[in-house]
Order: sequence, then structure tokens, then C-alpha cells
Amino acid sequence: MSSFFLGVLSTGSIFIGFIVYFVLHPEKFEKWLGMFFRVASFFSKKAEYLSTKYDIQGKINSFVRELESNTTLHFPNIFIRWTGRDNEDDLVYEDGQIIIVMRDKGYKNKNFVHAAYFFTSEVLFKNSKRHLSKSQKISLDLFATKKIIESKNKAALDQFMKDYFIPDIDNSKRVKKLIKKYVDIDKLGIFFPVLVQELIYLGNKIFLSKPSNQVIEEVKGLTLFLENFSKREVGDMSVSRQFVGRYMRCAIRIVSSYYTRQKGKTESQRKDIVNLIKRGFENVYVLGDAGKENKVFMKRVCNDVLKEQKQIECVKERDFEGGIIKKGKRVRVSTYFVHLRNPDVVKYLYEQSDIDNL
Repeated sequence: MSSFFLGVLSTGSIFIGFIVYFVLHPEKFEKWLGMFFRVASFFSKKAEYLSTKYDIQGKINSFVRELESNTTLHFPNIFIRWTGRDNEDDLVYEDGQIIIVMRDKGYKNKNFVHAAYFFTSEVLFKNSKRHLSKSQKISLDLFATKKIIESKNKAALDQFMKDYFIPDIDNSKRVKKLIKKYVDIDKLGIFFPVLVQELIYLGNKIFLSKPSNQVIEEVKGLTLFLENFSKREVGDMSVSRQFVGRYMRCAIRIVSSYYTRQKGKTESQRKDIVNLIKRGFENVYVLGDAGKENKVFMKRVCNDVLKEQKQIECVKERDFEGGIIKKGKRVRVSTYFVHLRNPDVVKYLYEQSDIDNL
């Protein structure tokens, strides 16, 4: 076989590889398009607008894919569409796509901030907000958007702080207080995989006789529970590891004991999780050290639970970097996370009688 033919074959394989990669990761392709049109913008105003469009789309969609890996959420791709200056910004659901309609084609960072905040407010927490207070809505929008911008476009952070974050927290002590709680929850690494996940589940529940104040208080309780857990000293068993509400029921189970692992027996750990399931908890979040030995042990524990409780779904497992408190100091550690869900106890439509019996 000639070297020329081998070269063509090799080049073709690389080209096909790029196509497959970009098909599987369209947000990456959008970023490349953004860079291409950025160069072309020196010669064309239209290219400048396209650069802004694809840059924003790529960064938002990249965060959305990461959000999906952290939770059980799923979103279609986000698209930016420009419209006339006299038209209002809007959100359109079209052919399985989410289209953010925007007016101002200039100022890339300002547009990114606006699109990120619009996504958080109108897509991520859209259903959840039916059950939240004004300060809860604003604080979640601010903190989640800040996470998007920090992750995908730090250059736009000053713009966000000036236009959104600072004015809102200056106007409300309640919003500022809630933000402080989210900061502590996020230090442990459980803001998105636990708090946001539980709020999304709550947003899918419909109360025919809406107990608004009760739900608001319950969300406060869940936030305080996660804040206290995030501040827990390693080994402190006095801090509650389960939240029992009328509308949300979740538990956090730590599986990271050296002595238990060395014995190689999963019985006690399995029983603890099974007991939580039998008590009607919708979600059990299993956390532990992501070291190889402990990770293998945690998988054995969860597999034993799944064998005994056939209805349980393992909906997510992943590693993340979090911060635990050890001897009074916050220490960064790699954490293994497993989300177990019991669909048999999940209810979506609540009548007054259901609420009375909770």
C-alpha cells in the first residue's frame, strides 16, 4: 500500500474523528465557530454578530451539559436569535430547542451575562419558582448564574456583579443571607447535585390546594439542613444526615469508614440505606472518599442495596471536588457521589387530602 494512500487514509480518519467528536459535543463546535467568526469580524460586521452568537451558545451549552452530568436534569440545546431593538427579549421553545431571543448584538460579555441569567431564571428554575418566595427566587438565580459565569467566562464576572448581583443583595438582607448559605453548601460541592436537584423535583410537583407558605418554609428547612451538613466536622455524628419534609424527603449517607471498609462487610451500611428507603425517602445521596478502595466499597454497598430493593434506581454516580472540615479547617478532597432514587414513593399531583396525610 503506497505511502500516499496511507496518508489519505490517515487524514480521512482524523477528519471523521473530528466530525464524530463535534456531533457528540455540539457545544465544542459552537466555540470553534465563535473563534472563527471572531477572526472574520475584522472584515465583516455580520461575522462579529455571529462570533457573539456562537460564543454565547457554546459556553451556555457547555455549562448545560455539565449540569446534566451533575444532576438528573436534561435540557435541549440553547440557541441565540437576534431580533429588532423594538422587540422584547423572549424565550421560545421550538422543535425541541430552547431559543433565547435577544436584541443587543454588541458587547459580548454583557450579552453572555444576560443569556446566562435568562437561562437560570426562565429555564433552570422555571417550575421550582411556583413554590418559592421572592428572596428564594432571586438568591437562587444570582448564585446559579454566578456559577455559570465563573465556570465559562470569568471575564464577564465584573459585568454580572455590577448589573445583577450587587444591586440585588444590597436591596435585600434576606437574599444576602441565603447567598451566604449557598456559599457554604457549595464549599462541600453539593449545591447543584443536591439542593438544585431537590428544587427541580419539587418544581415537578403540583399542589391542587397550594400550601405556599408551608412549602417556602420547607425549602428554608432544606437549605438550613444542607448548610449545617456542609459545616459538619468529619466524624461528627450529632449533625442530622436526613431531611424529613412533607413535600421533600431526602437523606445524605456517608460511606467512608476505614475500619468498616477493612472488614470488607457491607451489611451495616446496606441496612442503613435500606432503612431510609423503607421510611419513604425519595432520594438518598451517598457520599464518600473517591479513593480507589473506598470507591470500590461504596459501589459494593450500593449494588447490595439495588439487589435487595429492586425498585430503586441508581440515577447518577460521579466524582467531584469538595471541601470537608477536618480539625476545624476546610480541606479539599475528591468525593464520590451516588444518587439513589425510589420512584415508588414519588407523587406528582397532590390533593388536599394528600397534604393532610403527609
